[in-house]
Amino acid sequence: MTALFRLQRDADLTTRNTFGVAARAPWLLEVNDTGSLAEALELDQLHGLPLLMLGGGSNLLFAGDAPGAVVALRAAGIDLVEDHGERVRVRATAGAGWHELVMWSLAQGLCGLENLALIPGSVGAAPIQNIGA
Repeated sequence: MTALFRLQRDADLTTRNTFGVAARAPWLLEVNDTGSLAEALELDQLHGLPLLMLGGGSNLLFAGDAPGAVVALRAAGIDLVEDHGERVRVRATAGAGWHELVMWSLAQGLCGLENLALIPGSVGAAPIQNIGA
């Protein structure tokens, strides 16, 4: 069974940004189940620290070490919630890859996202990155 979350001290962030810039964080919190995010953020080690939410690291350039905790959402589920023929509702967790969501939708016979294929990043970061604009 996968742990709901994992806390790592003095974490290397080099492989967590697409530029490969060397940076460290005092704490790295990896959350594998979004339902446990609130509990994980209550950990004593994180109390009072600034938080940096990290997606795929493609819209990020470190100019130095992170001043506080870095939170990486790793839950990566995609589900069809409702299908009304002409309209469907899909639920994707924040940690799912954006391109994976696009490819999943095409595999389900759904259209509308195909022009946003191959864009790096995560579903949760998509509104912040303003992808496709």
